[in-house]
Amino acid sequence: MTGKPISENGLPLTAGQMASWVCQLEVTAPKPGNVHRAADFEDVTLGDFLSSGIALGSAIDAQPSSAGTGAMILSAVERTHLVTKTNTNLGMVLLLCPLAKLVQREQSINPQSVAAEIESIVGAQSQFVYHAISRARAGGLSQVDEFDVNDAGSAPEKLIEAMEIAKNRDMVAKQYCCGYAHVIDFVLPAIEEGLVRFGKISPAIVWAHVKTMARFPDSLISRKLGDAVARKSAAMAAQCLEQLTNADDDDFWRSVGDLDFWLRSDGHRRNPGTTADLIAAALYVGLANDHFEMPID
Repeated sequence: MTGKPISENGLPLTAGQMASWVCQLEVTAPKPGNVHRAADFEDVTLGDFLSSGIALGSAIDAQPSSAGTGAMILSAVERTHLVTKTNTNLGMVLLLCPLAKLVQREQSINPQSVAAEIESIVGAQSQFVYHAISRARAGGLSQVDEFDVNDAGSAPEKLIEAMEIAKNRDMVAKQYCCGYAHVIDFVLPAIEEGLVRFGKISPAIVWAHVKTMARFPDSLISRKLGDAVARKSAAMAAQCLEQLTNADDDDFWRSVGDLDFWLRSDGHRRNPGTTADLIAAALYVGLANDHFEMPID
């Protein structure tokens, strides 16, 4: 069994089980604008996301460590399609599978190792990723002149070439181009800061989610509704952070509630889904790199 021992009695989680676990942590935390344990969307529910996390984990563990990352990504999308009718987790699949490959191979996770893994997605593996993106039918993907992800046959020889073109409009693509530097250097520390501040993982995730929204306007919102709406959501998230004082957290949580209400308006099109993807990736890095003391409350 491959995986990382994380508990005092040495019981391991496989690379896939780690992915399923962080997906459950992410989706059950009451993050503003997202599906969580107390809020569904009309077309997708908490059950869909939990099922998708299991499908992702099983796809990771079904792939031998010698197999390519692109094949793992395509398998994860196909297995997700068997358990839900909508795209629930393409961003998480794209972010978590390269990390899972490093865990399977017992390599450390850092920007350099992640960048090397991304650089290895070439040839057929690049085509597999394009097929996965096309299969997932992700929202807000407009046509482009070069390496169009809407055309599975237009995949470049090196996947990183397409990600370089997309990085200014998609935060997941940007992570591929920087070795997940934002995930490792900003989002993960924000979760750790939240754990110190609130003492429990769920509010820590909410804190990190709001802080990440404020720092990086959500690219899913931007693709669906334009940069102005994404910037407004970031400004509202920043206002939430300004409400937090050492003496009383109530104003912060009230403002998070207001942000949540606004994000859920307009038919949930303001859903900050890319921010959720970054949270899941940061949780995975934290788990793999021993940043969290298990079990997490």
